[in-house]
Amino acid sequence: MTTVFLILWAALIFASIAWYGFLVFYVGLKAGRDIRTLVRHRGDEPPSDPAGP
Repeated sequence: MTTVFLILWAALIFASIAWYGFLVFYVGLKAGRDIRTLVRHRGDEPPSDPAGP
């Protein structure tokens, strides 16, 4: 019975580490793309405000 719990907890720990690693890379890639887009459009003209100042 203890080996079943040991295997279960080991699988849960490894799965949570894999999930955390996936999320870190996924969010990092999305943020990197977003930052690249922001830097690329940094010098563009801001949109005009139709309501005025």
